[in-house]
Amino acid sequence: MRPADSGDYTGNSGGSRLSASTMAVPTINGSNMGMSACSSTFSAQPASPTGTPVCSPKKQDRVKKRVVWGIEVAEELQWKGWELGKETSRNLVLKNRTLKIQKIKYRPPKTKFFFTVIPQPIFLSPGITFTLPIVFRPLEEKEYMDQVWFEKEEGMFSVDLRATLPYHKLVCPPCLQLPMCAIGDIVEAWFCLDNVGDLPTFFSWEFPSPFQILPTTGLLEPGLTCRVRVTFQPLVAVIHEVQATCWYGEGSRQKSSIRLQAVAKCGQLLVSIRHKQAGDQDAEGSQKLLNFGSVAVGCIAERHIKLCNPSAVNAPFKIEMTPDMLARDQAFSCSTGHGIVPPGEKKYVSMFFHPNALDGRAMGYFSIIPSGSGSQTLLQVVGFSTGPAVSLQHYCINFNWVSLGESSEKTLWIENQSDCAAHFQFAIDCKESVFSIRPHFGTLVGKARMTLHCTFQPTHPIICFRRVACLIHHQDPLFLDLIGTCHSDSIKPVILTPQHLTWYRTHLARGLTLYPPDILTAMLKERTLQRDSNGTLMLPSEDLDETKAPQHPDIPPMMEYFFDGTRDMAIFPPPISVEPAEVDFGGCPGPEAPTPAPLCLRNYTKGKITVVWTRRSGCPFWVTPDTFDVPPLKSMAMRLHFQPPSPNCLYFVELEAFAVYKVLQSYNNIEEDCTVCPSWCLIVRARGHSYGATLEHHVPQYFLDAPELFPAVSSGKPSYRSLLLVNKGSMLLTFSMTPNSSSDISLRPTSGLVAPGAHQIFLISTYPKGTSWKQHIFYLEFNFGSQYHKEVSMQSREEPLQLKLDTSKCVFFKPTWVGCSSTSSFTFHNPSRLPLEFEWRVSQQNRQTLAVQPSKGLIQPNESLTLTWIFSPLEETKYLFRVGMWVWEAGLPPDVKPPATVHYMIRLVGLGITSSLSAETKQLDFGNMLVGSTQSRSLVLLNDGNCTLYYHLYLEQRSPEGPDGDPSDLQLDCSEGSMPPHSRVTISLTACPKHRSQYSWTISYSLLSHKDNKVGEKQELCGVSLVAVYPLLSILDACPLGGAKGITRKHLWRLFSLDTLNSYLVCDPTPCELTYKVPTRHSVSQIPPVFTPLKLDFNFGAAPVKTPPSVVLLAMKNSGVVPLDWAFLFPSDQKIDLELWAEQIEFDCAELHQMRIEDNRIFSISPKAGSLSPGQEQIVEFKYSHLFIGTDRLPVLFKVSHGREILLNFIGVTVKLEQKYVHFTSTTHQFIPVPIGDTLPPRQIYELYNGGSVPVTYEVQTGILSHIQEKNFDHPIFCCLNPKGEIQPGTTARVLWVFSPIEAKTYTVDVPIHIVGWNSALIHFQGVGYDPHVMGDTAPFHNISSWDNSSICSRLMIPEQNVYLSQSHISLGNIPVQSKCSRLLFLNNISKNETVIFDWQPRPLDFGEVSVSPMIGEVAPEETVPFVVTLKASVHASFYSVDLVCKVYRQELMRQYHKELQEWKDEKVRQEEEFTITDRKVERRAYCTACDPVRRYKTLPPIMNQQSLGRPASWNLRLTKEETSWPCPQPPVPDMLSLGLTARAHATDDFLDNFFLEFPCHFLHRDLPKRKTPREESETSGEDSPNTEGGPVSKQKKQLLVDCLTTIIRGLLEDKTFHEAVDQSLVEQVPYFCQFLNKQSARFMTQNSQYLLPTLPLPSSSLEDRKAPAQFPAVPAVAMAAGPESHRGGGAAPG
Repeated sequence: MRPADSGDYTGNSGGSRLSASTMAVPTINGSNMGMSACSSTFSAQPASPTGTPVCSPKKQDRVKKRVVWGIEVAEELQWKGWELGKETSRNLVLKNRTLKIQKIKYRPPKTKFFFTVIPQPIFLSPGITFTLPIVFRPLEEKEYMDQVWFEKEEGMFSVDLRATLPYHKLVCPPCLQLPMCAIGDIVEAWFCLDNVGDLPTFFSWEFPSPFQILPTTGLLEPGLTCRVRVTFQPLVAVIHEVQATCWYGEGSRQKSSIRLQAVAKCGQLLVSIRHKQAGDQDAEGSQKLLNFGSVAVGCIAERHIKLCNPSAVNAPFKIEMTPDMLARDQAFSCSTGHGIVPPGEKKYVSMFFHPNALDGRAMGYFSIIPSGSGSQTLLQVVGFSTGPAVSLQHYCINFNWVSLGESSEKTLWIENQSDCAAHFQFAIDCKESVFSIRPHFGTLVGKARMTLHCTFQPTHPIICFRRVACLIHHQDPLFLDLIGTCHSDSIKPVILTPQHLTWYRTHLARGLTLYPPDILTAMLKERTLQRDSNGTLMLPSEDLDETKAPQHPDIPPMMEYFFDGTRDMAIFPPPISVEPAEVDFGGCPGPEAPTPAPLCLRNYTKGKITVVWTRRSGCPFWVTPDTFDVPPLKSMAMRLHFQPPSPNCLYFVELEAFAVYKVLQSYNNIEEDCTVCPSWCLIVRARGHSYGATLEHHVPQYFLDAPELFPAVSSGKPSYRSLLLVNKGSMLLTFSMTPNSSSDISLRPTSGLVAPGAHQIFLISTYPKGTSWKQHIFYLEFNFGSQYHKEVSMQSREEPLQLKLDTSKCVFFKPTWVGCSSTSSFTFHNPSRLPLEFEWRVSQQNRQTLAVQPSKGLIQPNESLTLTWIFSPLEETKYLFRVGMWVWEAGLPPDVKPPATVHYMIRLVGLGITSSLSAETKQLDFGNMLVGSTQSRSLVLLNDGNCTLYYHLYLEQRSPEGPDGDPSDLQLDCSEGSMPPHSRVTISLTACPKHRSQYSWTISYSLLSHKDNKVGEKQELCGVSLVAVYPLLSILDACPLGGAKGITRKHLWRLFSLDTLNSYLVCDPTPCELTYKVPTRHSVSQIPPVFTPLKLDFNFGAAPVKTPPSVVLLAMKNSGVVPLDWAFLFPSDQKIDLELWAEQIEFDCAELHQMRIEDNRIFSISPKAGSLSPGQEQIVEFKYSHLFIGTDRLPVLFKVSHGREILLNFIGVTVKLEQKYVHFTSTTHQFIPVPIGDTLPPRQIYELYNGGSVPVTYEVQTGILSHIQEKNFDHPIFCCLNPKGEIQPGTTARVLWVFSPIEAKTYTVDVPIHIVGWNSALIHFQGVGYDPHVMGDTAPFHNISSWDNSSICSRLMIPEQNVYLSQSHISLGNIPVQSKCSRLLFLNNISKNETVIFDWQPRPLDFGEVSVSPMIGEVAPEETVPFVVTLKASVHASFYSVDLVCKVYRQELMRQYHKELQEWKDEKVRQEEEFTITDRKVERRAYCTACDPVRRYKTLPPIMNQQSLGRPASWNLRLTKEETSWPCPQPPVPDMLSLGLTARAHATDDFLDNFFLEFPCHFLHRDLPKRKTPREESETSGEDSPNTEGGPVSKQKKQLLVDCLTTIIRGLLEDKTFHEAVDQSLVEQVPYFCQFLNKQSARFMTQNSQYLLPTLPLPSSSLEDRKAPAQFPAVPAVAMAAGPESHRGGGAAPG
């Protein structure tokens, strides 16, 4: 990363001032924009260290030109750098860009400061240039402006003339967008600063942090450009948008600003382990652990971590190791200390583990820290160091006895069982010893074995025993016991065996080795000594004070090697010693022999010993005397001689001597074998050289593997290390430890010789003192040269029992619910290099409230361990604890008490409180769901308390109860969890109801205690409810069109079985119907299997062949509360598409018939499928094409997804032309139930549809009805009112029936209906009589079918029609007879630009009257027109079912039609009045052409009937001349709108009995007798005028009086309360004032009333004639010609 101030700017040498120029060129991605930026990873542009600007000449600005009417001319001429009093000339160039000659005139400038040549016309040929010089002559120092005008025939244009003063002006881009940058990273961008002024300009930049601009200051010459570098090094992740200002000009008063924009983001790094292995931990959210496994000492293991940058900016990072130990002791390292990961890329970083000591387990921590980010990733690295595992085949080699002068050889192998290479060396000088090992040094690779050859070649008859140490680098030494006995002819010592060595080591521990065998034998005889079970000598048991006899201890190899008695330290006192152990003769160049060195041998035993020195021929060192005896507790002086045989050589020898008890030299002296003692081997190291004083010793070439630290040990224990010295040269190498080395370390060996290519292993030990690091320095001198010194520095210390505790020895618990538990983590670190054991001790009284996990354990060196404290309050209070932790050294035996312990105390604080959970909504409503569907809702739990709560949720179903309850109907995604204080948790509830029902659940919770797993009291949380429903589809309305337009809606409702279909759709689907919940192709046969038991017919009726298709529109509505999908599936829609080879070849008749129907599209549905939202309606068109004669049947599956599945049998009949055919829907007919005792039963309708093309006559055979009448007391149960009639083609005839039951039972009759000239049908009529007093409110009165109610609010919109009715059906319900009911409806035109004309077709009724007002009108685009439908009921109780038809025409088409029709009529009249003379013999009369009338129009062809299309072609051959005809224009095809009207008229008394409250809402309209003529009325009025008082009365007033009185009297006649009051008044006595009755006045009133109200006969249904004809005189009825009407549910039209 390059720092912001680093750069290398170079300037031009064009003058004293450095100048520069460039464009604003980017330095990233090769972009050529003027403003760009570059990342820090790219090299910076050249720049000077002082920030001097880099400038370059700017390209000269071109004169801006324009083309005016083909003339190219400059927009402006400028003068710069002018001087007063001097003339300056500029040329104005005009060029002709056209292809024709241009004529130009010009006017000179107006001011006197600009002038040019005398104006004259300019003629420019194409492409020719004309130069017009203009001279500028200033008189004062200011700016001048003028214009030169040019004139062409097209117009005039001008060129500006401007003379400016020199000025300062620097221009820079307005904005510079730098790339996104990570915090801590740096990006840069460049832009250009242009000097567009006329003067050299000094500039200075002002900019805020974190932006930096270089150069900050500078001087820019005119016309030059300076490249400016902007660096951005953010510290905060925000959007930076600042303003940088460049000040320039005189006094730096001018400024030019640039807006600097940059976005700073936090870099993000995702750390993961590459090639995961066993022991690695790379889980998200947990500490990452990189396990190197086992690595050999001295080897290097490499692992990789992956750094991924998912962000859009660079991610600078640094990797730091936790500085808890000395850097020189780190076994881990990282190859990359810092770096950058580009956006969206990955970077692999190597981690190394290189153990250099046998510490067992090493641990470290690396922190990966993104730059500028507070978050870091801690990576724990663990490795195990393994050293060599060298072992010997045998640890004792017995050569038995050998004769003097002979030798014995034996082999053994040495093996390395580890993968690590092992360097070994036997500490013996094989040349100067009776024992030799070949090879005595070497290197064993991993899992290798080497054979060693051991030789015994004695020089004197004596017992020989030597314990040789095998030194191994990075391993404790091994010891090999070499024993052998040498016999001569005269001396035969005791033969030494391995058993003797075992006895000797035991005797050594018991202190018996200082006694010779003869004394031990005597003591054994004297019973001063005893023998144990192993045959070893021991003191008597009473002398041991009942203690066990001592045994030889297991001495660690390192201790045995260092404490061998040759130094001041020894485990057992040495019986024989020789001093000094090392002799340095120094330089002995000769020729005189050096002075022998004195040696002293001391005998500490109680016996006489014999000492024999081993000397080989040619050895430059020897001891005199070589054989001698030493009395007990005496010493012996000796001489060590040195005689170098060659000059300029190095010499080193390890002299060997064996000392043995004199008594052992003859085996005859030994009585007890257990008293035999092996010999003691004495070693003296001698060295010297034969170099002259002036000669330089050869330079040593070596490699020394020396660690820097001693292994970790506890207090009072020694620490050992091994060193390896390798002779890399080709000459001998001697070494020796200099005396000025540290005295507190011990090095073995201290001197020696290393052959070329060989190695020497050192063992060094020290006793660390103090917990602070102490440095140990020792020096090795090589080749006896003082200049060849090697300083080796090592450090050691006593590892303290110390832990670093976190959180300042305080632990705080968050507030905890009483009965629950909370946790708090506590981390401590082991900074020592020893594993430590720890134990937390919580007092007994606090153990119920406080616990820790783990309470004790082992913490490895440099490991951080996190404990979990668990706080479980028992009551609502504050708790304070003090807990101690004891720490001691790990690895001690279980029964051994730690020698030293350290304890720490920490403070813990907790608070126990109470709290509860709540739900955000107390009632969670899923709403309406589809059965079998799945829906999820979120339940938000709130914890408003101050403590964390652990909860368990319970789900209890309240309804439905019983088998409908299924646990899977509602599931919780999580029933247990925890909530922090003042938090909210979202629980997902998934509902999947299996049955249609209303479900409700209760969700409760209980708080959990993690300490003892107790569950708290259950508390209600919230309620959950849903309503499981199936899709509910209903048929609202049906409309016939096309060939079925003659079928009434009521009849069509029966044909399509829509009542049954609606009843099916309301019910729940069966499991078989839900086999396929959605439309699926599941069959391979032509007729797919049916999974539903529901079947019904869709009967399209009948029509002649080749007639327009029968079209039925069904209005479907989603009556449910959930969206639904529906589909009509033909058999082919259910069939799986198969390959041709798999198709069925042979088909039966049914399959062939079905295939013919589908192939010819005889039945079609549009649309066949769709979706409906709740409450949405849709029109479905069913079409039956009459292509083939016969009956067509097709099974169509009506499928509601996740709902009902109904098989619809489409049935249609096509008849021949001119064939009679009456379509009977069914052979049974059900009359509407009628109450018994009804004197005026309603008239009911039975419909017959003529599906043929010719009129037919029907005859109802009523003879059977008389038999039913005779069986029922001569009462007409069934009565047909019009048993005979004619039915026109394509229409429906209404046969009127009266069903009058006399008993509450079902009546049936089979009536033949004969079609004249055709067949007869036997229809089974059935009627039900009921007792209204028994059924009460359940008695049916007005419902004809479900269509009567369902289609009331429906709005059936025919596709492709722009006009529709606001309501397609009117149900007046129950009305009284002779009532007049009106409804207000609307006709809507949704077209945007077409006006329509509507025309209602009058529909006569058999009884009653229906009318529409207005009948004809027009509707403007996007407007609505109201109209009123009025039904006048007849005097008979009956059912009304009427279909009103409205024809709708487009106004434009009607106007065109009327226009063409009028033209056609005019032409017809003209042709009727005019004739043409065709006689050619008539001479043409001459007349003046001027008088000839002018024909404005050409005569049209004659009007003739249109030629029949079926005329034979031979007819045309007979015509001599084809005559043209003009057919009469036909009106346009209208759109048809159908309006259904149903009602049931009841007799007045029945209506009052059942619908008394509704009676005032109806207006009764009764026809009055015909009035008198106007002349009769005038005569009558003239006669009575003298008797009239108060003046003449107008007709309007008379009519008003009649209408009012009629209404009042009619109401009294029909009021039962009035009747009862009249009856009651007749029973009472005549009042007193009746005697004042004046007969004359009464007579006058009677006459007057007769004059005003003529008496009219009452209708047969009047209440007065039937109930009380004799109780009181009849009140004359008043006829009403007109009056107010009552309208229910809509508007009204005047009657």
